[in-house]
Amino acid sequence: MPPDKRTTPSSDKKLSIHGDVSGIVIVGDHNTARQTIIQKFFNIFKSDSETLEQRNRRILLNHVENAWIKGVLDASLHGAALLDLGIKQDPEAVTKYPWAIKKESTDETLPAGTSMLEIFDSIGLGRSLLILGAPGSGKTTMLLELTRGLIARAREDVTQPIPMVFNLASWTEKLTLADWLAQELNNLYSVPRKTAPDWVKGDKLLLLLDGLDEVRQESRAKCVEAINEFRKQNGLTSLSVCSRSQDYADLNAKLSFEGAIEVQPLTQEKIIEFFNRFGDETAGIKQVLKKDRTLREMAETPLFLSIMLIAYQNKRDVEILVSKDEKAQRKQLFDTYLKSMLQWRGSDNTYTAQQVADWLAWLAWRMAEHNQTVFYLEKMQPDWLPDDSLQQANAIVAVLSIMLISGLSIGLFGGLIGGPSPVIGVILGLVGGLFGGMFAGIKALGGEIKTVETISWSWSDIKKNLFGWLVFLMVGGLYGSIFGVALSGFKVGGDIETKTFPNQGLRASLQIAFSVMLVVGFYSCLLGGLAGFLAFIEGFTNVLIGSSTIGGLVISVVYRLGIGLGAGVGIGLYAGLFYGGAAYIQHFILRLFLYQSNSIPLNYVTFLDHCVDLIFLRRVGGGYIFIHRLLMEHFAEMYEKS
Repeated sequence: MPPDKRTTPSSDKKLSIHGDVSGIVIVGDHNTARQTIIQKFFNIFKSDSETLEQRNRRILLNHVENAWIKGVLDASLHGAALLDLGIKQDPEAVTKYPWAIKKESTDETLPAGTSMLEIFDSIGLGRSLLILGAPGSGKTTMLLELTRGLIARAREDVTQPIPMVFNLASWTEKLTLADWLAQELNNLYSVPRKTAPDWVKGDKLLLLLDGLDEVRQESRAKCVEAINEFRKQNGLTSLSVCSRSQDYADLNAKLSFEGAIEVQPLTQEKIIEFFNRFGDETAGIKQVLKKDRTLREMAETPLFLSIMLIAYQNKRDVEILVSKDEKAQRKQLFDTYLKSMLQWRGSDNTYTAQQVADWLAWLAWRMAEHNQTVFYLEKMQPDWLPDDSLQQANAIVAVLSIMLISGLSIGLFGGLIGGPSPVIGVILGLVGGLFGGMFAGIKALGGEIKTVETISWSWSDIKKNLFGWLVFLMVGGLYGSIFGVALSGFKVGGDIETKTFPNQGLRASLQIAFSVMLVVGFYSCLLGGLAGFLAFIEGFTNVLIGSSTIGGLVISVVYRLGIGLGAGVGIGLYAGLFYGGAAYIQHFILRLFLYQSNSIPLNYVTFLDHCVDLIFLRRVGGGYIFIHRLLMEHFAEMYEKS
């Protein structure tokens, strides 16, 4: 069983390598993260002493720190790899600029205790650093150690760029690096689409790019070229890139960087020193290490060292596989680790071991297929369904559901304004609502679900869409013009928001849908109340002059108020579909289809949090990542074989 307490690094060591395996960390607080519907909708009117740019800067720094430093770097597994790793300069790995001084490679490692920030600072202005290492050697940890120092510096000095962590796995040849960065700023850090390019090209960011080796093999050389081209156009932007040594060495293209380092394997002395901390519990693994060269070489990386402790703790040497085949040895290690963690959580019977293995295998396979490193529930799309027939069925059900809700809402409106013929009003409203719902849900046929996570009000957009407003006025009369103003005035996107808990994007979409519904509905009802008041004045005047009766006055007022109520409910609900409601419905139906195909459990967040407890996943802000790419690949292979 993994110990409950972590070991802290000694105070005289500036650089500690926490390995690539993390424990249990919950980032963010649900209660503090939630806002009321009205507060979220009207946050644009909030008065704040800090400027918008200062607020966005603070949010981005907090996001990177919470997601990557607290959620990943500080979540090391029981201090398993609190060991100083050797770092060797490798200038021959990069193509230097002509004016740079080329240094010869050396087998000497940098002095113990040299921090990543010191290494990065030694490069100079417009810094660029390549970090190489074997799988599981601690490359990402090195990158995040650098990130920690850069965050502290950026908080103290507002002129310093904001360090931002990205994973290159999702890069494709269709995009330049600048365009891809802008897209990822929106996807991962909720930077509005319109302003994201300005952040990238304005020298406001310091780029920390992990996983060059995770780019599709046929695209890696192009990715290197894209990074080099970005450097030519944005020479003042500092950046660092991580890659597996062998994958980088296989490339013909090289990065035009000022510096490169390579993380060195753990020495056998440090490995034995680590296992000695746990006494007789690791006697079996120490015996196997003496006779199994393959396992001994695997132990030279912090990742495998951490997993070996969990998988083989309290096991006799005869229970541990001895094999010269590294692939077989790695599979046996991961399988034993999986089994050990499931036994450790044996008191939790929420999910069976087979369910955990199957659902994680499916998730790993889908993430690998879509080149995703961080998994956000709201980013799941219909193409995650097993086959085309299910994808088509999902799209049809989503569109029909949106049409039904729209038809009922507009049908209610039609019935209330139908006057002497409410049935005809309901029929006409229902037909109109169905057609309107088809328009609102037509995006579902395209297959992409786009959540609405921020919204603002823009008078300038109303002016730009004046023609559309007039069309609504002619077609829908006074109430139609209200709907037209709402659609033209609401603008998706606004300030930068921080994702701190799972499903945040979907909850935001639902909250915004309700916000829009309440605002539009309120003003529609208000207009109906005004119409009722005018009807009362007119009817009362007619009663005084004898041209009408009290009964006619009551009927007229009630009729006008009914119109207002119908408009408030119908138009408000219909407007909510356009701004978040349709996306929420689409995603809810997608989750049901995935559940029916046994790809995910019904309560997916509870399951993913359970896997965090089992130390298969870890939380990164509002998303989840596997504790290491190698473990994700292991689960993906399990799915392919099944």
